[in-house]
Amino acid sequence: MDDMWIFIVVCITCVCPYRTVFAKCNITLNMLGYKEALCKYQGFTSVPMDLPPDIKKLDLSYNRLTRLDANGFHRYKYLEYLIIDNNDIRWLHTTAFCSLSLLRHLSLSRNYLNVSESYPHGVFESLNNLSVLDISRNMKTPGYNPYKIPVDGLSNLRELSIDLVLNATFGQHFKKLYNLQKLSLDYCLVNYLNNETFLEMPVSLKEFHMTTCKDFVVIEGGVLVPFPHLKVLNLTNSNIHLTQALNILHPFQNKTMDALLFRGITRPDSKHRIDPVILTPEMMKYTYTICIKTMDLSANNIILVKNKSLVLFQRPECFEAVMISANSFSVDSWEVDFVLFTFKMTNIKIIDFSYFPLGFKNPIFLNVITKDNFTRVEQVQGKWARQHNSMTVLLPSQLHFFRMTHMMAEGSFLEIKAKNSYLRHLEISYFETDFFPLITMEGFNCLDHLDLSGISSVKTIGEAKIPFLIHLKTLILKETNLINVLQTNTTILKFCPNIINLDISYNYIWKMKANSFGQLLNLQQLNLSHNLLETVPDVVTTFYSLDELDLSYNQLTTIGKNMLDWIDNMHKKHGTFKLYLSNNPLICSCDTTRFLRWISTTQVKLDKNGNYSCWVSSRKSINYTRNVAEDLHHYFVDCDTTVWIKLGISLLVSVLSSVLCIALLYNFRWRIMFFLFRNFRRFAEKGLELTFDYDVYISYSDDCVSFVKELQEKVEDEWGFKVCFEDRDFIVGESIATERAMSINRCRHIIFLVTPSIVQNEWTRFEIERAKYEKFSKNLQKIVVITRDIPLDIIPKEFSTIWKDVLLIQWPIEMDEVQMAWQKLRLWFF
Repeated sequence: MDDMWIFIVVCITCVCPYRTVFAKCNITLNMLGYKEALCKYQGFTSVPMDLPPDIKKLDLSYNRLTRLDANGFHRYKYLEYLIIDNNDIRWLHTTAFCSLSLLRHLSLSRNYLNVSESYPHGVFESLNNLSVLDISRNMKTPGYNPYKIPVDGLSNLRELSIDLVLNATFGQHFKKLYNLQKLSLDYCLVNYLNNETFLEMPVSLKEFHMTTCKDFVVIEGGVLVPFPHLKVLNLTNSNIHLTQALNILHPFQNKTMDALLFRGITRPDSKHRIDPVILTPEMMKYTYTICIKTMDLSANNIILVKNKSLVLFQRPECFEAVMISANSFSVDSWEVDFVLFTFKMTNIKIIDFSYFPLGFKNPIFLNVITKDNFTRVEQVQGKWARQHNSMTVLLPSQLHFFRMTHMMAEGSFLEIKAKNSYLRHLEISYFETDFFPLITMEGFNCLDHLDLSGISSVKTIGEAKIPFLIHLKTLILKETNLINVLQTNTTILKFCPNIINLDISYNYIWKMKANSFGQLLNLQQLNLSHNLLETVPDVVTTFYSLDELDLSYNQLTTIGKNMLDWIDNMHKKHGTFKLYLSNNPLICSCDTTRFLRWISTTQVKLDKNGNYSCWVSSRKSINYTRNVAEDLHHYFVDCDTTVWIKLGISLLVSVLSSVLCIALLYNFRWRIMFFLFRNFRRFAEKGLELTFDYDVYISYSDDCVSFVKELQEKVEDEWGFKVCFEDRDFIVGESIATERAMSINRCRHIIFLVTPSIVQNEWTRFEIERAKYEKFSKNLQKIVVITRDIPLDIIPKEFSTIWKDVLLIQWPIEMDEVQMAWQKLRLWFF
């Protein structure tokens, strides 16, 4: 009997394998109290049928659905949002969406639904309230595919996202979309658009988005005539050419448009002989008559602006946003006309002109948002003007956003001034000019974001060109050589005492004085990444509101007890603390066991989940902190057993040392006093600190040029330090002896590459003598000798006088040992 029951159960299971799908979905309530079912990445091959029947949103993206069968959603008749993106759906049943009469948003993007074959007649018949339909990114191969999608019943549809296929023609049934407001053609396979392409589309359209057409598209002049009420024209990143885009605007002459978004539509193309853009009044003749709120002409390979082509608009008061970044025409040739034109742009909200005149890599553009049928950018306002007498750029009081980044110009103004200003965002970064302008704030100001990245801090902070900014919340000083100011006694941030977010990454900072920043009582986020810190600066502990600290890409080997205790206290105080430590040369040893235990037990949020690579001293290999922390006793078995031996030896050595020191002090007391006096006087006369142009000088012979290249790539490109060597950095025409002496003087350390040819190299002996002089003068910090293919007994005898100061590495052959040699070199220097 038992065998019979087992057989029956097996048979039922085989006959009905997909009868019920047990869902593993996340059921939540949104802010309005509606139930949502998030079912992403669950591997479903059919619609789950055990979800609550009253859900209003269902997301089945990233599953394995290949088809939607009849009445597949009959259980969920209250659905308003249905998202089935990124599946393998190729076929829809006629009644697939039956009973979903309340559905308002349907997305089937990134499937395999052919516009000619996959949509049976009547498939959307029950979706009377559908407002948004997204069936884009479904065409995987180019070809002629007439649109047979039965959309004639979707009379309430307002937004349609669809693929633009090759030789596209829309049938008359599309004209029945009487309420269609927005058409998005995101995935574009077309290469020719004629005047009849959109002739059957509804005249109600207000937004037309045709983006990411990678192949060059030829467009006839009347292609947009069917859309007389168009307000937004978005051709961003489509390969159209600005000349064509401006030519198709003739139907909108003397009308009002919310946005013309033409970013990145002109690309160099030798196949179609596409020329760069020379902007002329003739090209802009239709555009001049339109009342435009937002215009984006960024990244269009404009190399010349002729006859004031950018300032001849008949309705300048309409402008709210103008973006012309990342083109190639000279700023100096049009800036005066443009400055004067801004007086007429009485409603301008944002002007962005950046990345001039060269083609900068990976430019960052301002976000342009289309929402509720109105195109807008970030809520910013303003205009700017220039006073010729004082060479001053005057920012009007209503300006909220001003961006000018990655610019190369002669520097024709001396001052940027704002009076009783509501300016909130000021970005003048990576600005290459003859001099940096003075920033002046008269009266009250509301500036809360300031970005001066890429500009020498000596030109800004050092020369006091930044005013007192009491409301500033975010300050970004990346790549400003801030170390040059930190080495002085200047309190660099006294002009912004209330900042919350401070970014001083990429500044080669290796130490920070206690008074460097002043009292930043409100500082919450501090970014010190990509610097040269070997320990966490003590000044960090003075920031009592800090809850996020980025120390990644530095030279930290561990974090001390006091700093760990402070971080734990800050976590308890704020309820959260984020610490980033990735890409530091951490060491796992007996001395760092407390740090390793802390990483594995702390509640502080760490990047990489607290699992960092580290050098395990006991094994002389690289491992991960998590592995080591989980088995500390196995890795450091001798740590606890030797502690008492070390203590006893330490006490014995201390007693003997004390007796010896007392005897020596007594016998040589006068000599010691004279020595201290002499060195104290020398220290006082020497000044505060030394400065170096390079980190490492490399001395080598002809037979190791290839290794010098490998060393340069490792030290300079990977570790981020500056190397000086003869073949690249010596000045041609100067005395070779002078060049070698001056180069060694300008370096913090020196590396001697000792190879067989060093015996005949007289310049190496000169460099050894110079290194001896610099070492005895206290200018040179470390001397490293790397030997390759040479016995120690034939190394030049000149090394003998400084041998006690030399760090020696006999370069190995085995790959594992080579890695250890690199690690040793890195730890010695950095």
